[in-house]
Amino acid sequence: MAVRNGKKTFYEEAMETFHRAADLIRMHPRVRMELEEPDFEHIFYVTIDTRDRLVPLDDEEVKPFRALPPSDVKAGDALEPLADGKFVLHRRALLKADISIRQGVINIPGKGFFRIEKGGPRKFKAYRIQHNQVRGPYKGGIRYHKECSLDLFKTLAADMTWKTAISEVPFGGAKGGIRIDPFAFSKEEIEHVTLRYVYKLKNLMGPFIDIPAPDVGTNGEIMAYMMRQFTDGEREHHRMRGVVTGKDVRIGGSEGRIKATGQGVVYCIEEWARERKLDIKGARVLVQGFGNVGSATAEILAALGAKVVAVNDVNGTIHRDGGLDIPALVHHVHQNPQNLRRTVAGFPGGTAISKDDFWGIDADFLVPAALGEEIDGPVAERLKVKLVAEGANGPTTREGDRVLAARGIDVIPDIICNAGGVTVSYYEWLQNQRLEHWSEAEVNGRLEQTIKKNWAIVRDIARNRPQRTPLYDSRPYCVGQAVDVRTAAMILALKRIEAHYLLEGFSQ
Repeated sequence: MAVRNGKKTFYEEAMETFHRAADLIRMHPRVRMELEEPDFEHIFYVTIDTRDRLVPLDDEEVKPFRALPPSDVKAGDALEPLADGKFVLHRRALLKADISIRQGVINIPGKGFFRIEKGGPRKFKAYRIQHNQVRGPYKGGIRYHKECSLDLFKTLAADMTWKTAISEVPFGGAKGGIRIDPFAFSKEEIEHVTLRYVYKLKNLMGPFIDIPAPDVGTNGEIMAYMMRQFTDGEREHHRMRGVVTGKDVRIGGSEGRIKATGQGVVYCIEEWARERKLDIKGARVLVQGFGNVGSATAEILAALGAKVVAVNDVNGTIHRDGGLDIPALVHHVHQNPQNLRRTVAGFPGGTAISKDDFWGIDADFLVPAALGEEIDGPVAERLKVKLVAEGANGPTTREGDRVLAARGIDVIPDIICNAGGVTVSYYEWLQNQRLEHWSEAEVNGRLEQTIKKNWAIVRDIARNRPQRTPLYDSRPYCVGQAVDVRTAAMILALKRIEAHYLLEGFSQ
């Protein structure tokens, strides 16, 4: 593969497992070529008008304005706080207000002195990578993050292709998003940038073309905006509900979808623990990342009796050796309006520690559920766990993999471990097509069977143990030799994808 400046790109590194598995199954050369690169790489820009902001002054800047009379802003929701300390100044702030401004500075009681920063047009780079659709419509999340890139989205789109195949979901793989810090913009501005994104993408989306879902920095509310923009003005808009998944259950979402990825992680951990006769009750757990996936995984494991002893996110790390109060932590992170960064930092039920100390805590399971490449070689050397269950996409580097294998620490790879989200997204899509609504018990029952069956096949491939059971048949997938679990998962995905090309042939 090509090398850039002496180092492989993130995408090229991620595709090493693909090429290793493709060699083992002797993949047809043309099929390999079809899968090596995405079908389409869409890069474009979206623009919005941003609101004026109030920027806090430091102590030195405040001195000339100490005598400035306080302003009375009566509209309580007119000043929207942002995580960077600024406030978005909505137009309704002037309604019935008594305001004093000097040289663009305003004094707001209880908040401080601010300089008014003029808003205006802003431009954001946006992406949608459509990797492969031989098994069905493109499917994948929309990410709002300040470090988005083409290379990252190519990797994540390919992961979705493998993930849908492993889960036997009739979709392909895609991924996209916007390079933006969602914490630095108001709810209204995020809505506007979302609507503009869909406006640009509308001809490339659809329930049978490309189906977005939530990812880092997005949620069901963003999906509602996207669905509205796509279906607005359409004659049979109800037939298009399946254009996005991860919606609120009241507008066509599925029961169990919010926790689906975390639920899938737990089903994999349950199977791993059952085989080793390890009781989850009382097991010690580390969770890295406490967004949708990390918090759901922690909640479900805690309900099973496990002790989540430490949680790390981008803004802080907390630890309690006897186990954190997970419901209280979820409330602190996700339901506390003062916690604008949605971080575990400041949680009173735990002790703040460093991220470096987090990796060295003695535990049974580690669930990395943040961003990619967190577990590198040095981190892998420090871990004191029996299992790494990858809730995030690509959390372990190649060097980290080698170290974990050498130390005998098991890994449940991301393309099976976190496949619960896309699996329940498929169930949501089915319910939308049928105009049905399934119970959470039905959704989780289907998900459990799917995840555990395909994890069993992956285990058989890894051990070269072909067998047929009442639940599954792993014989078509074993390659005549034992392989590592990550390669085994990729073998399962590639054999299922290759079958479509070989049986259907190629269009000319």
